Amino acid sequence: MALSPFISLLALSFAGISLGQSTTETVWASFAYVLYGERTPVLGESPVTLTPLGAQQLYSQGSLFRARYLSNSSLSDEDNRITTNSAIVGLEKDVIDNNQISIYSTPDDFVTGSTLAFMQGLYPPVAGSSDASTLANGTTIEYPLNGYQYPNIQTLSGLDPNSIWLAGHSGCSEYWSSGNAFTGEAYARQLYNASLAFYQTTWAEVFPDALSASTVNFNHAYDLYEYAQFAYAHNQTARAALNDARLARLRTLADDQQFALNGDLSASGRESGDRIRAVAGRTLAGRVVAQLSTHIASAGTSDKLTLAFGSFEPFLAFFSLAGLAESDDNGSAVLFRQVPQPGAAMVFELLSTNNDTSPYPSSSDLRVRFLYRNGTDPDAPLEEYPLFGSSSGSRLPWSSFRERMGAFAIKDIAGWCRACGAITLFCIALDSSSSGSPPSGTLFGGDGGGSPSPAVAGVIGALTALAVVGAGAASAFVLGGVRVRRCGAGHRRSSSLGGFKGAEKMASDRDVSVVRGGARHARVGSWELGGPGPVPVGGESGLPPKQDAAFFGASVHEKADGDDDVDSIIGRAPVKPLESI
Repeated sequence: MALSPFISLLALSFAGISLGQSTTETVWASFAYVLYGERTPVLGESPVTLTPLGAQQLYSQGSLFRARYLSNSSLSDEDNRITTNSAIVGLEKDVIDNNQISIYSTPDDFVTGSTLAFMQGLYPPVAGSSDASTLANGTTIEYPLNGYQYPNIQTLSGLDPNSIWLAGHSGCSEYWSSGNAFTGEAYARQLYNASLAFYQTTWAEVFPDALSASTVNFNHAYDLYEYAQFAYAHNQTARAALNDARLARLRTLADDQQFALNGDLSASGRESGDRIRAVAGRTLAGRVVAQLSTHIASAGTSDKLTLAFGSFEPFLAFFSLAGLAESDDNGSAVLFRQVPQPGAAMVFELLSTNNDTSPYPSSSDLRVRFLYRNGTDPDAPLEEYPLFGSSSGSRLPWSSFRERMGAFAIKDIAGWCRACGAITLFCIALDSSSSGSPPSGTLFGGDGGGSPSPAVAGVIGALTALAVVGAGAASAFVLGGVRVRRCGAGHRRSSSLGGFKGAEKMASDRDVSVVRGGARHARVGSWELGGPGPVPVGGESGLPPKQDAAFFGASVHEKADGDDDVDSIIGRAPVKPLESI
């Protein structure tokens, strides 16, 4: 999709914002958790990657955040619904100051790509800025792309202890065990039986021979919905055969599955009542309080804006923990039981109810409000919602917000390790160094810290370094063709790393195509986790036989009218992505 439609519709997005904001409010800081944009589906042969549409979605969302936090103007629509800005005090408006903003992303390619697209919308290129350089001969040098700006994005892999705050579910053994047990629960069996005929009929009529029959059932509800949604958006033949009603039911089934896997607070792991399926929301809550606490402790000089980018599991988990998904009178609970649309954002704003920007207010004068925007469509508003079933409004005193969040938040890394029974390197290091005691710093400390002690950090760093070196060596052996052998008189050292093509290998060839992104969400009963459920697709290799690329009505070399892909990627063999490191 071209850029111009998004820009032309952006004003309409602003018009839908319903904030009920008082003119005497001052926003001091904000924490936003943002979902990645549209990606190619997991059930496809191509690498899971951000699509152009997905990038535009995140660019649009970033532009909306710019209008809210970095603009001094107000917009209105023809219905006179005013959208006022809520500029963050002291935040640089045009040229990014990486000392003011904290940006975190999971390592998936489609998430980091989404992060960059969002930042392009938040801080677009600026030509002629003060960052331009003047050489000794008088020549002025601008940054490339007409002043493109470079955000400092911290990509947190599974080896980094801080990765738990963005994706607390990813490396959590107890979470995955509880999810795999879901297929045996009465609720899951009921939905499986009630939907099986629908799935089989839909795939037989719309996507014949596209997937193995063993995967076309409720156990893979989210992956199947993502597969169908992508086809619906990108292929006219599939769109006509699928129709709105079928797609809506596929989405409902995916919502039911994923909310049960991430929002069921009755499920327990190692300890009764630990709400293990909502662990991603518990860790995210810890990070929100930590970042806002750090901002308050600095008297407003640091962490003015925190942006976190990841998957949808923390959304559903937090919605459930904060009481947003409970039954209510206005029907918003239905919204919070659904998988968010691509580019969705939930926001926590720290504000005071006056217009004074100096001095920084006392903590007793600070309030927190929660906002949610489900997707990036022009008619998707950014709206306030009350947390914890509050009937007194959506703006909680800071002390109350911190206390309510603390009731379920995971406050330190050691707490996550214990709850998850995780066997990550940093959990092993913490266990051996602290003998079961939590680290000295916690996320709810006055300084908003939470990092392990220097001694523990040293152990973690050493083990992590060994792991990285070992992984590199293993990759060289497995992927690069490196071999250790005794060199005798009959052996001659090779001048090449080789590979399966040996001397015929071209520079553009790859021995193995490794997909680093593509977290699989519908993991229950799945072959890739070795749990109960369908047998491996396509036999012992775990891969189905190659499918006909023309099942959408387009041959390999021809495309149907209106199709935007020369070769449809929907019907090809599924990859086996890595859920975590």
